[in-house]
Amino acid sequence: MYKKKIPIRRDCGLHVFKELLNGKWKLMLIYYISDGVKRPGALQKKISADRRVMTRQLDELVKDGFVDKTSFNTKIPKVEYQLTALGSSLLPLIISLENWGEKNRAVLETALSEKE
Repeated sequence: MYKKKIPIRRDCGLHVFKELLNGKWKLMLIYYISDGVKRPGALQKKISADRRVMTRQLDELVKDGFVDKTSFNTKIPKVEYQLTALGSSLLPLIISLENWGEKNRAVLETALSEKE
């Protein structure tokens, strides 16, 4: 099992937040699950992520208590995700980040084009 060389800093909420929600798709997954997108296939289409990476990040969100996973024992296996109270408590922050991104879109688009 992989062991981090640099210990996790627990003396600052921002470091703890980063450790648990560090991942390209995690905040978007929480947002879209809250918006009613609950099936893995629909989430993948919504965010255009690699299925393996998205599944790993969903599993981490479940393990860390942000999302609940329900598996249905049917002929064709079915899985759905829903937010926990902890995951729901992140929504105001995610929406604020979205609003900030929209407000500063021109500057951010310029910065993005310089990276390409």
